Amino acid sequence: MRDKLKDKFLPFHYLQDDYQKLHLLKQGFKSVDEYTRDFEQLLLKCDLREDHSQTFVRYLSGLDEEIVHVVELHPYTSPNDLSSLAYKVQQ
Repeated sequence: MRDKLKDKFLPFHYLQDDYQKLHLLKQGFKSVDEYTRDFEQLLLKCDLREDHSQTFVRYLSGLDEEIVHVVELHPYTSPNDLSSLAYKVQQ
């Protein structure tokens, strides 16, 4: 039912735009909290169903390199662990 409603009321380019925003999302001058919030919102909009490892890679690819290098040295098992580590490294 949900998919039928999406097909009927959402333009085709709407979902494509969200996928593109997710693919191109970078932290830039945002804080880790802002980047994480944007990332999670786009994941929900795109309704992606992927393994945690794929989501980890997607999340890390948008973070600043300095943060990524430190985060990759620590173990993480969930998206919450990953975002918490990134937040700690930023401080």
